[in-house]
Amino acid sequence: MLSIKKKSTDENDFEALDRLARNITPEKLRPLTPELRRRWEAAKRGRPRKDPSAKAIPTLITVEPALLRLADAYAKKAGISRSQLFADAVRRRLRRAG
Repeated sequence: MLSIKKKSTDENDFEALDRLARNITPEKLRPLTPELRRRWEAAKRGRPRKDPSAKAIPTLITVEPALLRLADAYAKKAGISRSQLFADAVRRRLRRAG
């Protein structure tokens, strides 16, 4: 497998980037592993398309920093986006009120 040093390369350091590019030769290249192939295919797809009937409107809200950190941690643990977490909370609140 191609080994690249974990040294940080400044994207404006063209000489270092050129050296890095010259070190990648066909002999060092290998086919992607199944896991890397899956990740590559997922990355090529880009952002998932939304249902056209579910038009979202970006909204600016103000949240206390500590509450936002808790919300972000919970959303990450739950595997959902911050937006989804807030939307679910609003739906739940409206159902109770309604």
